Order: sequence, then C-alpha cells, then structure tokens
Amino acid sequence: MIRSEKLERFATKEIQSLAGKLIVPDGKNGYNAFGKYHVIPNTDHVAVDIKNRDSLTFGSKRSAISWCVADHLNQHALARSIHLLDNKKHSLAADIQCRRALAERSHSQDFYDSVTTKIQSKVEYYNALTNELEKCINSAKYWQIRGFSNETERPGRTASHKANRQSI
Repeated sequence: MIRSEKLERFATKEIQSLAGKLIVPDGKNGYNAFGKYHVIPNTDHVAVDIKNRDSLTFGSKRSAISWCVADHLNQHALARSIHLLDNKKHSLAADIQCRRALAERSHSQDFYDSVTTKIQSKVEYYNALTNELEKCINSAKYWQIRGFSNETERPGRTASHKANRQSI
C-alpha cells in the first residue's frame, strides 16, 4: 500500500471519529456541526436542520452556529435565549424597514414625522435586543472554548496525581 493511501485512510478514520466534535463546511456555503446539526443559509434566513427534530430558522449564521454550540453543550436556556432574541431582532428589523419605507413614500411631512417619531422607540429596542443577543453569542463562545480546554485537560494526569505518585 502506498504511503499516501495509508495517510488518507488514517485521516478519514480520524475525521469520522471526531465528527461529533467539529464544525465543518459542507461545501455549499453551509456547515455540519457536531454530527447532528446542518446549518443552511438562504437569501433571507438561515435554517438549522437537526437530526431527529424539527428545523429552526435564524437571521444570521453567527446566531445559528452559536445556538448549535449552546444546544450541543446542553446549555438549553442559553440556546433558547439565542433563538428567541434572534427571531425578535430580525422581526423588529423587518418592521422598522417597512415603516421607514412607508414614511419615505408619503407625501405628507406630518405623516413622515409621526412615523419617524414612532420608529425611534423601536430602534432603541432593536439596539437593546442586539446587545443582549451579542452577550448570549459571547456566552456560547465561552462555553465552546471551555469545552476545548476541558478536552485537552482530561487525557493527561493532573498535577496532584503526579505529585502523589512521586512521593511514593
């Protein structure tokens, strides 16, 4: 057997064994995450297909991947918050955009001013939602990085175990 074939077979075997721990591109602008989530971007939303469950929709890939990380690490409250905040944010963004377009098409300055004034509170709420969603996404990043740290620490012996062994 040729050395390159051995290397390719080894790499394929290792990647398959790590599939439950990886987020990899699927070659179609989407991602396969942790062996059970498939993130599929569309023109106006991002779908997450979940094995043996319904699919979810998100407004951005970033939110979708963060949700996958939180759900995979059993941080269900965080995952729920990410999904809820993302849906609220994108619904509110569509509402604001629609009302702005309506105001700009109007021929009455009073109507324009009235709609613009009403939109201001929605813009402030949108900014608050964006900040809260950002906090949740950062928490998901933290949990993912923490998971990586734990994975590297588990296989080795702890310092206390080594110290006990040396004193014998």
